[in-house]
Amino acid sequence: MKHRGLANRSCCIVDFSRSLSLSLNHSGLSMERFQSFGQLLLRLVIGSSFAFAGIVKIGTANPKPPSFALTANLPIALFGIALPWIELICGLALLIGMQLSDPRLRTLAKMLIGSIFIAAAIDKIANPDAFAKSINNFHLLPYAALNIPALILPWVELITGGMLIFSYKEKAASFLISGMLIVFIIAILTAIARGYNIDCGCFGESSPAAAAEVTKVGWAKVLEDTRWLIASLFIFLTSTAPGSSEE
Repeated sequence: MKHRGLANRSCCIVDFSRSLSLSLNHSGLSMERFQSFGQLLLRLVIGSSFAFAGIVKIGTANPKPPSFALTANLPIALFGIALPWIELICGLALLIGMQLSDPRLRTLAKMLIGSIFIAAAIDKIANPDAFAKSINNFHLLPYAALNIPALILPWVELITGGMLIFSYKEKAASFLISGMLIVFIIAILTAIARGYNIDCGCFGESSPAAAAEVTKVGWAKVLEDTRWLIASLFIFLTSTAPGSSEE
């Protein structure tokens, strides 16, 4: 009787272990399916937003070719032509099934954000007075403090954009760019809340090529900066840690 009782207990323990193992395996499969669905949904949302933005910009672009008379305007003019297509390519890459872990997607994101910040810096570096006036339009800083961001910020944009383009310390560059984009979004939201009808000053506005990229503050600009923030955070989160080969 004693041996039979021990055998029954052993069978119960084995059955419980099997049930627990099957339950854990089932929960593991459910978690994997949930993560796969989450990644699919994320790709669809982000991809469609980038693709839609690219299509709208391409469709509403001025068909007249930009003037390349001034050499200083050339990078901004070329950027105005290339940006909608880069956004469209990024969006389509996600929609057709490119995985978030695909290194080609990181390359596209780096080219997009890097070129945006380089183009944004050029006119502001050449015309700091005009950029200081754009900052003043938001009424967020005292007048005496306007020169500091007007002189420093464009160079930070240029350097961090170049760091992404050339894949140098991507984590630090994308961290700084993400921080700048958050500040820009907050500034635009405050301007909307106050009812300001002003230009965002993102790409400067003193040269003809930069003036062609001028955008009024509004929800469209908030959504645009949010898309760029998502791309920058994606670069940051997928960059190698400090001290690795990236360094």
